[in-house]
Amino acid sequence: MRRILFPTDFSEAANNAMSVAVSLAKDLNAELFILHSLNSVQQYVDISMSSAGDITMPGMQPEIVMATIAAQKERVEKQMKQLVGAIEDNGFPVKSFVVDTELEYEINDFTEANSIDFIVMGTHGASGLREAFIGSNAQKIVRKALVPVLTVNDKCEEFSIHKVVCSSDFTEEAINQQLLRVRNFANFFDAQLELVYINTPSYFEETSTVNQRMVEVIEEFGLTGSGKNIYNAFDIDEGIIAFAEQEKADVIAMVTHGYRGVKKLFSDNVTESVVNHSKIPVLTLHLP
Repeated sequence: MRRILFPTDFSEAANNAMSVAVSLAKDLNAELFILHSLNSVQQYVDISMSSAGDITMPGMQPEIVMATIAAQKERVEKQMKQLVGAIEDNGFPVKSFVVDTELEYEINDFTEANSIDFIVMGTHGASGLREAFIGSNAQKIVRKALVPVLTVNDKCEEFSIHKVVCSSDFTEEAINQQLLRVRNFANFFDAQLELVYINTPSYFEETSTVNQRMVEVIEEFGLTGSGKNIYNAFDIDEGIIAFAEQEKADVIAMVTHGYRGVKKLFSDNVTESVVNHSKIPVLTLHLP
């Protein structure tokens, strides 16, 4: 990983992730890129709706709307300058960018154009109707990004990786093949990798069956030395978080399909629920 992207909205949640992004960039000797999405189109809609209740009727002169957006851009550029200065004062150079388009639609174009290998971002989390119908910005990026994403939902005074928990049912060949990427990530930090199967009433399997499957996956895909665990829980996402907390894990790793095909929807929803609710940073990897 030679280039890390840190998207920010300058919120407390984003600031929680900033220290993690800087720490990883230092550990990996990587370049750090900071990105803010101004999202001018959405700002125009918001101003129109708040003043006139109709996105087709700005409710004020378009020139005034655009001047408001321009003032917001000026404030953002000032915030970005302060953020970059704070990081560079610690002797670490960064590159910063402000874009007009919405982040979830910009993310892959930006990562490809700048050869980004890894994304670190904060998440506000979501609950209730907001979680069901909208989801957090982090969820949207996890869903769309083609490079690994590390989401941070809590403040990390000192970020270090000693233990990584990776959950799977170990049945799907394509996902099993990606477990070596998780193993390599853990190895880079000399961290222990703990593999876990969450056994639920709805998807219950005999311990001997799961154990045998995990042994075969560990042998076939070069995961020797990884811990092998079965954890009982009512729900998969809650079980993953509970097991990771029990193990005092530093990172939860999950492989996702990125919503490719209806049958993949359930497992991706589990990933996004973990991203939303885990206080432990979550590493999400898409199938290539």
